[in-house]
This record gives sequence, C-alpha cells and structure tokens, in this order.
Amino acid sequence: MQLSEFTFIFLTLCIPFLYYIVQSTGPKKGFSILFVGIISLNTLLKPDNFSFLGLFFLILYLYSYEKIESKYYLALSFFSFSSLIFSDLGIENLNSIVPILLISSIFSLMMIGHWFLVDPTIDRIGMKNISKFSIYLSALLSLLVFTNVYESNSEFFNLVGNDLLNNVIIFLYLSAGFLSFGSFKSLQEKSYTGVMACTGLSYLSLIVSLGASGTLILSI
Repeated sequence: MQLSEFTFIFLTLCIPFLYYIVQSTGPKKGFSILFVGIISLNTLLKPDNFSFLGLFFLILYLYSYEKIESKYYLALSFFSFSSLIFSDLGIENLNSIVPILLISSIFSLMMIGHWFLVDPTIDRIGMKNISKFSIYLSALLSLLVFTNVYESNSEFFNLVGNDLLNNVIIFLYLSAGFLSFGSFKSLQEKSYTGVMACTGLSYLSLIVSLGASGTLILSI
C-alpha cells in the first residue's frame, strides 16, 4: 500500500467521526470547516471523479449546516470516497481498513480536543466515547495480531522474525490503548487542564498507533 492510499483511507474514515462529533458534542461550524478542509485533501491524493463528487457533497454539507439534510450529504461524501477505496484495494486487502480506522479515531479525538481549547463550552461526551472506542479497537487489534488473524508475510520483516514483529506490534497497540485510556480519564477531570492533558495524550497515542498500524499494514 502506498502512502497516498493510506492517507486517502485515513481521511475518508474520519468522515463518520466528524458526523458523530457534530451530533454529540455540538461544536461551532468552524470545526466542521476545519475538518472538511483537511478531508478535502483527498481530491489531491486521488484526483478522480468520485473524489470531486465527494468534495461536492462536503461543500453541500457545510452549506446546509444545522439543516436535517446535511447528514445525508456527509453520508454521500463518505460513500463517494469509499467507492475509490474498494476499487483500488480490492476485497482481499480490505483488512487494512481496521488498523487505519484506529488512526482516524485518535486523530478525530485530537481534533475535537484542540477545538475544545478554543471553545470550552462544548460537551465532552463525544470525546469520551471516541476515547473508549479507541481503547476497545486497540485491544481488538492486539488480539487479532496475537491470534495470527493478521499474519506477517513480508520478506523484509521476516528478516527480524515474525514472532518478534508481532510482539512489537502488540506492544504498540496496547500502548495506544493505554494512552487512549489516559485521555479518557483526563476527560473525567472537570477543569480546563483535563482536556489539555487529553489532547496531549492523544498526540502520543496517534504517533504510537501510526507506528503499529503502519508496520502491520506493511507486513500483511
């Protein structure tokens, strides 16, 4: 998998988290503008008709913000970008989506954590639930690697041994889960510093999950 494909999938999988954050947390429209701007980079990564269609629906989403039809435009954007993922990866490579989903969830947590520092009046429940989702997904990926559902077959990584590689990946996923748990516990703190700590920990969790998922995808 090329870096551009990895990034395209990662940004596409951020769209469901954008929807959930807006519904559960209620940030101002500026957050959606910022997030949509980042997701729109997909059109540069894959300048395809479906990418431009996805961008078109994202623009309609922003235009109809706070209207009931906005969620449908966001869903259509997700399906437009996803059609390229399925056509490029093929059915046999769709198992790469789950490791990348973890990165998207932690990145989304980091984004809304930063936005809270701008607008501390928003609800924290969305951040808490994304933190819990990241914890569970990290644990699931650790289990899948441990039980060899994800098996290494890369010649490069075979030089260091599959067992050692799997142990490193499991350790990284457990570390990402532990850091996400730290983010969740930080959000229990009612003061402003609790969200600051959550945002910092989400940075660390993002780096660790990138290392874990990147290594895993290269080795399957």
